[in-house]
Order: sequence, then structure tokens, then C-alpha cells
Amino acid sequence: MKELTLKEIQKRIWDNKVKKGFNTTDFSKEFLYLIEELGEAVRAYRKDNKEELAEEVVDIIIYSLSLLEMLGKDGYDELIKKMDKNKKREYQGEKGAFKQLREDQK
Repeated sequence: MKELTLKEIQKRIWDNKVKKGFNTTDFSKEFLYLIEELGEAVRAYRKDNKEELAEEVVDIIIYSLSLLEMLGKDGYDELIKKMDKNKKREYQGEKGAFKQLREDQK
């Protein structure tokens, strides 16, 4: 099978949503579905079920790409922009977590 670009994957996800009659207009509903998938991923993680966890992470990606499609945004372009932005940011570790430094903290 030919490898698909992220743009092609986003289009296939969207086309499937339209074909199956899934939500394509209600942002609030789509965010709630995304939150539900996050909860399912946490449950799979707590059960240490890697197969189920992987499937739930993919569901999170599907809903995220659907939200981008609803915004008329290309997932690939948005991902590259965000990666470039994050690369330029400076972070400081704090108790196992990281926070972005403000300009006056650098």
C-alpha cells in the first residue's frame, strides 16, 4: 500500500465522516468526543494495555485532524508551524514538568 501524506490522511478521515454521517459542523461536540477519547486513552494506560492505548491515541489524532478540517486548516502545515515555534522556545524543568520561559526569564 502506498504511504499517504498527512494531507491525504486528513482528507480520508473527513470523507469517511461525511460518508458515515458523523459530526462535521459542531465544534463543541467534536471537542467533547476528543475529550472522551482522551479518557479512554487514560483508562487503557492505567490497564497497561498498549494495543488499546495505541488505538485510542489514533482516535485522538483522528478527532484532532477533524477539528483542523472544520477550521479549514491543513494538519501538516499546522504541525510544521507548531514544531518550528516549539523549537525556538526555551523551557525550564520544574518538578518533572517543563514550563515555557517568558522573555524576562531568559
